[in-house]
Amino acid sequence: MDDKKELLIRVAELYYEENLNQNDIAKILNTSRPTVSRLLDEAKDTGVVEIIVHSPILKDAQLAYALRKKLGLRDAVVVSGEYKYEKAIRRCCETALQYFYAIMENNTTIGISWGTVPHQFCEMLEDREYYNVNVVQMVGCLGTGNPKLDGLELALRISRKLGGTYSNIYAPVYVENKIVHDYLMAEPQIAATIKKAMHTDIIITGVGSFDAGTSLQLSGNLNDKDRMELIEQGAVGHLLARPYDKDGNEIIQRGRYTIGAPLEAMKHAQWSVGVSAAEFKAEAVLAAVRGGYLNTLVVDEILAKKLLELAD
Repeated sequence: MDDKKELLIRVAELYYEENLNQNDIAKILNTSRPTVSRLLDEAKDTGVVEIIVHSPILKDAQLAYALRKKLGLRDAVVVSGEYKYEKAIRRCCETALQYFYAIMENNTTIGISWGTVPHQFCEMLEDREYYNVNVVQMVGCLGTGNPKLDGLELALRISRKLGGTYSNIYAPVYVENKIVHDYLMAEPQIAATIKKAMHTDIIITGVGSFDAGTSLQLSGNLNDKDRMELIEQGAVGHLLARPYDKDGNEIIQRGRYTIGAPLEAMKHAQWSVGVSAAEFKAEAVLAAVRGGYLNTLVVDEILAKKLLELAD
């Protein structure tokens, strides 16, 4: 073993095993603190030191780094492994919850919509006490008859688990009449909720696509003819019940008016976290990033690779 490697081992022992700071190590070795810092970096680069993070879910740091750089994201987390969609989305929701705990603090406004991701997030969320937390339902109700999947119930349950309050939109996600839309949007309680939705700190959301199993179609808010018409107009995905094209531009729906916050609200959040999995979601997720609606992604390995492929 050469002298350089012995030096790297000794610096690593002093820092990681004896918990000395870099200034103390510099004094012991009669060198400078910047030199100690450089030696510690070299110890990691050459494999003298291996740092293992014991996370219950394995993550792919290299893919996450590539996504951040390629897509200009604030952050990205990639869940390692290849799983069927149901298991993949669950593991991504577990990972998103870990991420949420890392960024969550007092005096926070949280934005949610409805669907599988907010539902699973809510189910996994533990009871934790925070100060001055408000959970905002950002778009009207699906009306599925399943309270576990709809925004009204989810906002209530999440707020209770965090010791906070909630703001709801007591209206359907779509109405067919512009006059009815304008009346509901001006209703004081709905207007107040949408105003809060424009100033959220954290948004946790799934990303809708226009495959046959979309939440909007399963809930009866979109039939197959509507879906195909939107695809013909260039729609690749939807957020807040608003469809958008491959560049993230909203596609205005004929005879279908959304009761909820505009897509612009997604851009205002400090953390706008998109949680998704599977290759078929790639086009919708990439377009949402291009539109500026998501600044952070929690995705599985398959989707991450497809996003990088499409981005090229």
